[in-house]
Amino acid sequence: MKTKISRDLILFIIFIPVFLIITFYVSSRMQDKMPSYSVSNKSKFGISVFYEAMKKLDYPVERTLKPVNTFSTDNIQIVPAGGDFDINSDDIKNWINKGGKLIYIAPESIHFINYAVPQEEKGDFTVYKYGKGNIITYNSSNITNKTLMVNTNKAYEFLKEIDRYSYNKIYFNENYLFSLEGGKSLWDYVPLQLRYFIYQILIIVVAFFYYKGKRFGRSIPLYEEIERSENEYLYSAASLYRSANCWDIMLENYYESFLRQINCSHENWLHYWGKKEFDSLEQAKKVYKFIDKKDKKLKSKECMSIIASIENLKNIEKQRRDSYWKIIKKSL
Repeated sequence: MKTKISRDLILFIIFIPVFLIITFYVSSRMQDKMPSYSVSNKSKFGISVFYEAMKKLDYPVERTLKPVNTFSTDNIQIVPAGGDFDINSDDIKNWINKGGKLIYIAPESIHFINYAVPQEEKGDFTVYKYGKGNIITYNSSNITNKTLMVNTNKAYEFLKEIDRYSYNKIYFNENYLFSLEGGKSLWDYVPLQLRYFIYQILIIVVAFFYYKGKRFGRSIPLYEEIERSENEYLYSAASLYRSANCWDIMLENYYESFLRQINCSHENWLHYWGKKEFDSLEQAKKVYKFIDKKDKKLKSKECMSIIASIENLKNIEKQRRDSYWKIIKKSL
């Protein structure tokens, strides 16, 4: 038995690292599934390195999932291409007109702004003017993690362009990047690192139950309480009286129990029995006469015979009562 437990424990210890390796593999694969140009994407098409570098340089940066037009115009909004973001929508247009500053990072092939006027073009930047605000378009591939591994000059130019403007805060707005047709669920707002942790916990829990699974499913003894008899007290008391040879008291208890059951007194129960046309009328008369003229000194055989008769009368009345209930239930 100990050998088997040790073997299972060793297998369990081996399984945990294997499951974690699988988790890390899945996590790395998931990075490629993250939207391009997201600060949460640590793969080659993400911009997590650029975002973290700005934080290290004490730029007041923050990732947000709120729409652009919900912010004041004294902040810079950096919006990556993707999702359902429409730079030509009325909400964005009005926000720019009031003085908003928006940096749109997207491949050069999709820079289409049909309301603002280009003011300046320099390298990969194009500055548009509309009302009191500005739109700066920039080639998103220049600040991806893949590009920053070989060339950081373009990222430095990007920072210099940002420094030309006044702002309280710089928001990397990914509200539109993560927008889906069916809307975002709570899971969409869970940080990626926390998702990995949740996956690992789930795998460990699955491994634990797999290891302990042989204990589950075993038949468990079910100890049910024996159903109580409606006359349990009567039988218990009678047993005591019989042991003490108190036949008169025992008979009296059985007889009183019978009267309570049929809801009659000693004087009228025999009449009730005949009126209802119960079976064993002669046996009922025998019980009535015996109780009516019983001596204080009772023989055990006589007493047991009368008690047996009383029990039979009780069963007859109970069967009649149950049959009435069945008829009533069928008529409902």
